[in-house]
Amino acid sequence: MDYLSGRPDNDKMSKNIARLLDLISEHIEIMADEELNLIIITNKIKQVEQPYRNILELRFVEGMKVEEVAVELDKEYRYTKKLIKKAIMKYADL
Repeated sequence: MDYLSGRPDNDKMSKNIARLLDLISEHIEIMADEELNLIIITNKIKQVEQPYRNILELRFVEGMKVEEVAVELDKEYRYTKKLIKKAIMKYADL
């Protein structure tokens, strides 16, 4: 059918476009909320003493795996896991 004539094909396309615009709007709102949460978390991490602040930033802001954090810190894996747990406790105490 003709897309410009107002027939059912045009109605279906209009509904699909409206739904797409709604989804885009929802996505933008979710991204804005996530950005605000990241800012809040980052500001709280800045209050944690070193070296725990650095550990939290590597693990949770930069998204490094525990193994990667261990390499970055030049520490053993098991010790790094303990440091991360301690850093999380320091964060939670704020």
